[in-house]
Amino acid sequence: MIALFGLFAIGTKRLANRLSSGIEMQVILDKDLTELEQESLAASIQNFSFVSKEEAPQFISKESAAEIMIETTGEDFVRFLGENPLRDAFAVRVDVGVETSALEDVKHQLGSLTGVYEVVYTKNMLQNIRGNMRTIGFVVIALSLIFFSTAIILINNSIRLALYSQRFLIRSMQLVGATQIFIKQPFLIRGAIQGAIGGGIASICLALVAASAIASMPELVYLISSKDIGFICILAVILGSLVVVSSVYFSISKYLKLKLDDLY
Repeated sequence: MIALFGLFAIGTKRLANRLSSGIEMQVILDKDLTELEQESLAASIQNFSFVSKEEAPQFISKESAAEIMIETTGEDFVRFLGENPLRDAFAVRVDVGVETSALEDVKHQLGSLTGVYEVVYTKNMLQNIRGNMRTIGFVVIALSLIFFSTAIILINNSIRLALYSQRFLIRSMQLVGATQIFIKQPFLIRGAIQGAIGGGIASICLALVAASAIASMPELVYLISSKDIGFICILAVILGSLVVVSSVYFSISKYLKLKLDDLY
């Protein structure tokens, strides 16, 4: 479950990055710009490093904007007003994340260009993205901590019960002069192997779940790669070994310090 939450966190983070990497800003132009001035302005916009290189600024005439608005609202405001109050604009995709300070800086730079009347973007949507991603992140972290703590408690109790049956063997090894390292070594090695096996089983289950999810929704390949799955699987094996080894180490250290009467 912890590995699954880790993979989910990676996918959520990548989804947030993809949503924020294609933010569209509307660069509204001054009235009565000539076609040459519009082309020059488009080139100036394209020269900014934060403007998407994959998609050039798209020119939207005021007539096209009016048609889109009439189709969306169902009301012919041009006929009602007697004129088209809209302005020509460029739809510009920027890649600066969803931080308000960065977006406001981009807005200021675009707005400072000659021929630009105003720059607008959907702040509410970006705030919702930030808020939702933050909430999801907190939930994933909280659940991961709960499952991780539960796993450590269960593993620690199981190891203590297993070592309890070996307490007289440990005492016998102490009586014949065995050092603490010599006594701990076989238990630690066995714990590391068992932890790695447990992590390996979890990794196989995770890989099967991920493969099934990707087969059902091929779009997930844009959020979760095979490298991500491999990384989480390796981390699960390492983490499993470390948790078991640390539990074995502290538990056996406790028995090595007990007096003979405390063993009964």
